[in-house]
Amino acid sequence: MNSEYTSLPAVIDQSIKDGTCLVGDNFNDDQLKCWFLQEKEAFFEGDAGNSEIDPWYEYMHYVNECLGFEHIIKTKMNLDSILVLGPGAGKEIEKFSKLYKNCTLNFLEASENFQKILQKRFHGSNIIFPKITGDIELDDNTQNLVCAFSVLHHIPNVSKVIEEVARVVKIGGYFLVREPCSSMGDWRYPRSATPNERGISRNMMVNITKQTGFILDKRPIPIIFEPLNKVLKKTIGFRMLPYPMLYKIDRIFSWLISYNDHYWRDSWYKKIGPSSYFYIFRKIF
Repeated sequence: MNSEYTSLPAVIDQSIKDGTCLVGDNFNDDQLKCWFLQEKEAFFEGDAGNSEIDPWYEYMHYVNECLGFEHIIKTKMNLDSILVLGPGAGKEIEKFSKLYKNCTLNFLEASENFQKILQKRFHGSNIIFPKITGDIELDDNTQNLVCAFSVLHHIPNVSKVIEEVARVVKIGGYFLVREPCSSMGDWRYPRSATPNERGISRNMMVNITKQTGFILDKRPIPIIFEPLNKVLKKTIGFRMLPYPMLYKIDRIFSWLISYNDHYWRDSWYKKIGPSSYFYIFRKIF
């Protein structure tokens, strides 16, 4: 381990740098427990409500609608149960859930502070406390849709969690994922992140998920080019650039640099790459 603050390693081998080894995915029980405790309230405490008002987070919600929820609506599938992994305060699912008022909402959330907010915001929803092992306390083949928006990079045993997602999703059901695709900085130095944040390379995300019975409904879409956030906040701000226009710019920039997709970005050249991908998986067996 790097320190008591983080479970991420101080020694970075080549398999980590090239994105073929996901740190945390093969942790033992003690390591999983340590990671879990480090991350449990970290985002709530570090965010301090910022994600409720930050326009970049609001833009992420818009991306979810354009790339994920619109796709689900077009399928005209009958949604009777939805599982959301790590919803935080639930803003990303709030608007969509209102379209399916008779649908059961299941929230898998570790933070007790966020759990309280979810209970107030979504009356009648089911709050599930995640297990360190990655097991999800839901029956087999019960969910039409599972959403994981920028949450899997906080979880150590990603393969196990995705295996559990596949177990609870019905045949023909969907798994929507938006995740960072790089290491999110050099773990050996201070970062503006929760203790164990590390992205998941595009190839690893696709390979892990395909092994559990999912296929891609569309090619992974590069999106959420983080430098745009920094540039806008330092210049014209978000009010001057409507989300539909920002979305088009983001899509173009992210596509143009998607060829330069490196996991460990230790040079200026490697840093000019996509920040995240949006995935639409559908369960076929």
